[in-house]
Amino acid sequence: MIQVAQIIFILSVLVILHEFGHYIAAKIFKVRVEKFYLFMDAGFSLLKKKIGDTEWGIGWLPIGGYVKLSGMIDESMDTEQMKQPAQPWEFRSKPAWQRLIIMLGGIIVNIILAITIYTIMFSTIGQKYTSLEKVQKDGLAYGDVGQKVGFKNGDKIVSVDGEVIPDLKYAVMGVLFGDNVQVEREGKIVNLHLTDSQKGEIIRKEGKSFIQARINLDEIFIDSITNPKLTALKRFDKIVGVDTVKYNYYDEVLSESKLHKNNFINLLINRDGKDIGIKVKTDSLGSFTGNNVFVSQNYKLSNLTIKESKNNDSLKSGDVILSANGKISNIDFKKQLEENKGKTISMKVSRDNQTIDVVSKVNAAGKLGIQFDNSKLNEYTVVNKMSFGKAITEAVHQSWSQIIYNINSFKLILRPATGAYTQVKSPIGIARMLPDEWNWEFIWSFTALFSIGLAFMNLLPIPGLDGGHALFTIVEMITGKTLNEKTAGYVQTFGMIILLSLMALTFGKDIYQLVVDKLL
Repeated sequence: MIQVAQIIFILSVLVILHEFGHYIAAKIFKVRVEKFYLFMDAGFSLLKKKIGDTEWGIGWLPIGGYVKLSGMIDESMDTEQMKQPAQPWEFRSKPAWQRLIIMLGGIIVNIILAITIYTIMFSTIGQKYTSLEKVQKDGLAYGDVGQKVGFKNGDKIVSVDGEVIPDLKYAVMGVLFGDNVQVEREGKIVNLHLTDSQKGEIIRKEGKSFIQARINLDEIFIDSITNPKLTALKRFDKIVGVDTVKYNYYDEVLSESKLHKNNFINLLINRDGKDIGIKVKTDSLGSFTGNNVFVSQNYKLSNLTIKESKNNDSLKSGDVILSANGKISNIDFKKQLEENKGKTISMKVSRDNQTIDVVSKVNAAGKLGIQFDNSKLNEYTVVNKMSFGKAITEAVHQSWSQIIYNINSFKLILRPATGAYTQVKSPIGIARMLPDEWNWEFIWSFTALFSIGLAFMNLLPIPGLDGGHALFTIVEMITGKTLNEKTAGYVQTFGMIILLSLMALTFGKDIYQLVVDKLL
């Protein structure tokens, strides 16, 4: 329900402000606004009230909203009004340049909203991003498809189409958008050219996760085992290598394991300070963990934030554990819990920027009743807190970068071989991507991101969208000829059919996926 509440809140903010852009521009040029609706009121409204000339309301179908201007064929498809003589307060009576501004009003407000949100965030909590430089300090680990199309574990991304991209998120997408990817491999520069079909395979099978940070093997340990009878591995074992060969990175062990599908692999394990060989069964994918063995990374506790605390009066959501019985690493912390089942454990905790001492009860299962939020690992995160003036400049740059991102995404969608069109999501699909807890920082960041996306979508020259209306107005300004009302009606109808069809497809796909996931 929290995910649904978040998407409704975000859509409401975006739609109201977008339509307000049209509304305020119309009022400036003295065009009568007959309706202002949040969401679509096909057939009936949830709420409505007429104030002056305008009926304000909320529709029942949460797929957007609209303002109905007198003397304009729009989403309402009201053509009867157009048969009457034009009136001074009607949209069609205004000069083309005024009509163009009214049509672009929503897009302009969306861009201003994004810039405003980014400015406030950058000047208060700071600009946050995952540093590609930090993530690929030891190179990157690539999925099976990534390696198949030409990447190798250990490659570092240098540039995409000649541009250095500092943010991991945009670097990953840049690989899918770009034509030429430069990587550093064993001290040499290698150029990779991915075809649309190769990009499509990455999108379908691995998505953005086809690139991961390369993890040092000495940071990996066996965290838990569902059924100890099915494996010779034990909790807190540390993987050293395979056979007699010691490796540096976890991806090297995984690559070796995939060479032994449906067979056995001889893992070199460090247990209680001694190296021993363990014969482990692999599955059809070459995995030696399956659904039974779970590994974790040996983070510093200070890199982990408590996401949720249940049945624990000593620890709170947002706390950062600095040490437990003097231990500061993830594996030692869990060993302390294992050794102190039914007892207490002493911890130093960072809470509200203060360090406090906490004593907490460990239950019989060796748990504290807390859950860490791995997404808040600060090892790779860069935070740039800026002055207000600098924040404005960076907010404009960020918004422009988002526009370019949307353009590149759209170009990728239009290339069928990439299959990117299958990833287009409706509000249902977007809602499922949102966190299951209310987080204002995430919500406003996502609102800014979505606001630029909404501006770009509406700028597309498709009949029924603002961009379609704007295009016809620009053609009129150049040629001096106006599209006749009958043709305009046909064009608007055609555009609405296209848009509604696309909505039906995306909603249908996401509803189907939701049902399938629930059944499975």
